[in-house]
Order: sequence, then structure tokens, then C-alpha cells
Amino acid sequence: MDNSFFMIGGVYMNYEHIKELKILNAALIIGGLVLMFLSVTFGTAIGDSWLDGVGGMADTSNYERIVDTQTNNFVIIGSILFGAGVLTSLGTFYFSARYIKGEEE
Repeated sequence: MDNSFFMIGGVYMNYEHIKELKILNAALIIGGLVLMFLSVTFGTAIGDSWLDGVGGMADTSNYERIVDTQTNNFVIIGSILFGAGVLTSLGTFYFSARYIKGEEE
């Protein structure tokens, strides 16, 4: 493919930029999904670590609160990464469609 530059919204793009954006999008989406689906595992591990740090004895409600809070944190962070990946994927698809259209003209 030709590495000629084209302008989209005041930004010069070429095929290599689009390829890098696709890789970034995939990493964001996969990272977000991993964080969301493994949030319980990560939250429990952090809760267990906290429990070890306080000597192994703590109120059950405190332990549950720590685990729930950490699990929710991972779900939220994963959702943000996943959403950012999907949104940038839509933008990348638009840019690549314009790039291909620009090559045909």
C-alpha cells in the first residue's frame, strides 16, 4: 500500500497510523473485557491480601466491603477501557473507510 498522507479533520493520517490505531483498539477492548470478567478474582485477591495485612482476623462485613469495592473498581475500569476501545474502533473504521475511498479517487 501507498504510505501517502491524507488529511482527516486537520490531522495527517496514513495507513500505518490506521494500523496502529487498530492494534490500540484491540488492546483496549481485550484489556477491558479481561478486567470485567476477572474482576471477582482480582477483587477477592486484593481482599485476601488486605486480610493478611491486618493479621488474618477481621470483621466479615469489612472483608465483604473490601472485596465488593475492589470488584466494582475493576468492573468500572474494564468498562471504561472497553467503551474507549469500541468508540475508537468506530473512529478507526471511519478513518480507514475514508482512506480507502481516497485511494480509489
